[in-house]
Amino acid sequence: MLPSSRRRRLPQISLAVMMLMMVIFAVIFAGGLYAIRVPAVQADLEVLLGNRFVPGGDDGAGHLPHIVFIMFTLTSPLLLAGALSMGLSAWRWFERQT
Repeated sequence: MLPSSRRRRLPQISLAVMMLMMVIFAVIFAGGLYAIRVPAVQADLEVLLGNRFVPGGDDGAGHLPHIVFIMFTLTSPLLLAGALSMGLSAWRWFERQT
C-alpha cells in the first residue's frame, strides 16, 4: 500500500451538486418526453430516421410553436441550473452571516 501522503485522491461530487444535476436532467428528459408527443416533432423524427413519406403531410403549420418549444427545451435547463446555483450560493452566504 502507498503511504497516505502519496495516495491519489479520487474526484468526489458533493450531494448538492448531484441533486442539482438530477434536477437539470429531469427537466431535460421531461421536455424530451413531451417533445416526442408533439406531431411536428414526430414528423421530423420520421424524416430523420429515413422514412421519407410522412402520413398526413405536414404543410408547415405548427412549426413556430415547434421552434419555440425547442428553444425553451434547450435554454430552460441552463436557466434552471443558473437559478439553482444562485439560490445555493445565497443560502451559503446567509449561513455564513449567522
